[in-house]
Amino acid sequence: MIRRSLAFCLAIILMASTSTHTAAFSNGGAVRRSLKGSSSSSDNQRRIATTTGGGASKTALYAAAKKKSTKAAAEEEGVVNFKKAEFVSAVAEKTGMTKAESEVALSAVLNVIATEVAAGKRISLPGFGTFKLNYRAARKGRNPKTGDEIDIKASYSPSFSASKTFKEMANPDR
Repeated sequence: MIRRSLAFCLAIILMASTSTHTAAFSNGGAVRRSLKGSSSSSDNQRRIATTTGGGASKTALYAAAKKKSTKAAAEEEGVVNFKKAEFVSAVAEKTGMTKAESEVALSAVLNVIATEVAAGKRISLPGFGTFKLNYRAARKGRNPKTGDEIDIKASYSPSFSASKTFKEMANPDR
């Protein structure tokens, strides 16, 4: 079982590091995604005005812009979801394992990553990236509805940093 899990990890790393599978990570370069926050403010204002009717409050404008920016922006950019079943099928095809074995291996790998990172360990997969735990200090925030100041507790947040190879795959035209 451990050998299959290792084979699965290697298959994921190989998928990430081979240039023939860049389509799985970057849509084959066919769609150029804009960077977060790179659209002009006039475009955002136009979107807000058309979705809210123009005379809405700031809170309603913000809510409408946020709603628009999540689902519709993904559709506009041509982002394609790669669902778990498709991922398991691709791994099964790559490794020669059955879909059931691939799903068990995927669950095992994700479980190990989650438990080890939650325990404070850093997991580094060369050619893919690093999983680690970040500390967020306590801070003051604002309730967006009322504007009241609130206390936000200190917390830990898992994070992922892509490797240089992975970043280069995501930006083939650089």
